Amino acid sequence: MGNVATIIFDARNLDKAGHGDTGRIGAAAAQTTNLLSEASKSSITPLKNAASTIFNYVDDAGNLIGVTNAASKVTSVASKAVNPLLCVASGIRVLKDDDQYAALIEEGCAMGAMFAGEKLFKTLVANPVAQKEITTSAKWAKNIASALQDATKNLTGKKKILVSIVADLALVGVSILSFDIGKKIGKKLSGRDQEASEDKINTAQNSALNYNS
Repeated sequence: MGNVATIIFDARNLDKAGHGDTGRIGAAAAQTTNLLSEASKSSITPLKNAASTIFNYVDDAGNLIGVTNAASKVTSVASKAVNPLLCVASGIRVLKDDDQYAALIEEGCAMGAMFAGEKLFKTLVANPVAQKEITTSAKWAKNIASALQDATKNLTGKKKILVSIVADLALVGVSILSFDIGKKIGKKLSGRDQEASEDKINTAQNSALNYNS
């Protein structure tokens, strides 16, 4: 995942956490840490210095409690923690729901579809554009990924940056769309889409009756 996608996902998680989806705080913290890690390697001096200063504070805090190289340990954990923390956030949403059985079905479908959509897009598009190793064993997927990798391998400068940004934006779109589709499938399986439709019909009928009276 590129930095543009990480920034957007981080902002979305922070926004959702601020609007009651508190379980996303952990994922947002991990994504912010990943961004700081990338910033510490940046060629932009002010950005690099700011990130390095933050990590120095983390190391100092770690030394106070007997933990050495705390910053590198935190970044190592954060790089692998985003998806598990998103699953934790999903579990918290289930626990907060009045109908936990229905919520479990819906969240399971939504998260499963999201992870599947992201994985497919990364395999076919994002990783080839980033010139990463193609690991899929599916022949059709490998052919598509290899063709895209070959088509973008000679890109340089602004064209390379632009293609990377477009790929990141597309990844965000695929993730959101996959989640929404999975959620809708989950609602159909749980029966809550029918309940919502009936509630809308009843509300419309009651409004009409009140208006006519």
